[in-house]
Amino acid sequence: MGSPYAEGEQPDMDSDQTPSSYASAGVDSDQTPSSNASAGVDSDQMPSSYARAGVDEEHEQDVFARAMRPWLARTKVRSPMVTQITGLASGYFATLMHIPPGPPLALTTDGVGTKILLARQANRWEPIGIDCVANNVNDLICVGAVPLALLDYMATDRIDEAVLTEVARGLYLGAEEAGIAIPGGEIAQIGAMLASAEGGPPMLDLVGTAIGAVPPGRTPVDGSRVSPGDVILALPSSGLHSNGYSLARQALFETGGLTLADRVPATGQRLDDALLAPTRVYVRAAEALWEAGVDPRGLVHISGGGLLNLARLAADVSYELDTLPPPPPIFTLIAEAGRIPLATMYATFNMGTGFCVVVSPSEQQTATDALKRAGEEPLRIGIVTDRPGRTVTLPSAALTGRGETFEPLT
Repeated sequence: MGSPYAEGEQPDMDSDQTPSSYASAGVDSDQTPSSNASAGVDSDQMPSSYARAGVDEEHEQDVFARAMRPWLARTKVRSPMVTQITGLASGYFATLMHIPPGPPLALTTDGVGTKILLARQANRWEPIGIDCVANNVNDLICVGAVPLALLDYMATDRIDEAVLTEVARGLYLGAEEAGIAIPGGEIAQIGAMLASAEGGPPMLDLVGTAIGAVPPGRTPVDGSRVSPGDVILALPSSGLHSNGYSLARQALFETGGLTLADRVPATGQRLDDALLAPTRVYVRAAEALWEAGVDPRGLVHISGGGLLNLARLAADVSYELDTLPPPPPIFTLIAEAGRIPLATMYATFNMGTGFCVVVSPSEQQTATDALKRAGEEPLRIGIVTDRPGRTVTLPSAALTGRGETFEPLT
């Protein structure tokens, strides 16, 4: 999910001064930033907001800044083998650790979030194994790293062989797609710490920590070279991926009164199939760019926070997304069932875009062709502007945003 250190608080330092990256800041993949109040909507007038759904991102970040960041920032690498730990841009996707003479190592950690509750309800566990891998490797490739391996951690109230088999098969499928190994992990039986799961499948949580490396000769990507006039290419998502499920569950099941057996309008797809579609893995797409000689200026995993994640790139520019694809029907159903305003939807969900690539205009065609050869369907969705402030504007949705929220475009 990214480094918690504020911009300017993580300079390049020698190994005796380098603070820990604490990549992910303790924010799981379901903890996306948004509420109706922060989107300019009175929360008392709306039945659904992320805070009311049990995810108060603003409070979380405020408490983290006061209670945890001061301590974590004081941690140091004492080994002379490490010359530098770099969080790159504020809130970036992965942290780089430099151990010469080898390549920089990329580190990240992430989980699956409350999508697991739907997997338990449907008793379908394979998708969350894939999600655990995808959430991590899709962050690693944002710094230009090649994912190498992942360690998984599962906390559960009891051991169920059938459930563990499905989770492991999902981890395997995700690892195969990403081209990585899973050489180890941990299972912790902590029933006293988890919600009661009597009368059904086990209760569990699943997270991973991944490592990658930046190949020799490849400059790490942090978005600092993004320039006005650059082109933004979008790669489609498979659905919600692993973000916004607290709000989605509240909207669909609590407010909308739907069930997993109901159908998504316009597609006829069962709701459980739509909601449990695994997160897509974009490793092959990223490597296809490098193999084609493309030098991407920005690589962005559209996870929690939606298209606002573009603002994680380091350059002080803004992004105008003038050709957005129509949101897939599952997002329309969530918005209608929960009466969720568009600003909250775009600040919480990926709305059909799972990954973005920022390239120079001269490399747009080469990048597009390379992505198509990798099996992707890239779409040019906008351009970079010279407006400072790292804003993201969606003219078709009449929204503009920065940080964690979108607001009506005036």
